[in-house]
Amino acid sequence: MIEPFANNHQSMQIGDLVIENQTDKVIIYGDIDLQLNTIGYEQAQQLHALSGRILQAFTDNPDYSKNDVLSKNNNDGADETIDNPFL
Repeated sequence: MIEPFANNHQSMQIGDLVIENQTDKVIIYGDIDLQLNTIGYEQAQQLHALSGRILQAFTDNPDYSKNDVLSKNNNDGADETIDNPFL
């Protein structure tokens, strides 16, 4: 199980769902089929535990809302307007 927002090198997989850890975000992509069987139950437990850890990280870091400005500053988009070359 990863420790959310703790480092930039942890990852885990639940079914075909991939969870990558970074210090400023947790990236989740892929898909998962939770079937009504033992494997589905175990995967649901893992998702529940992961969600709890992510929520706990927010609770433990009440200053997370201060990062909203930092996230906007990390935008890769250009801040300048350019003429449309296709017109």
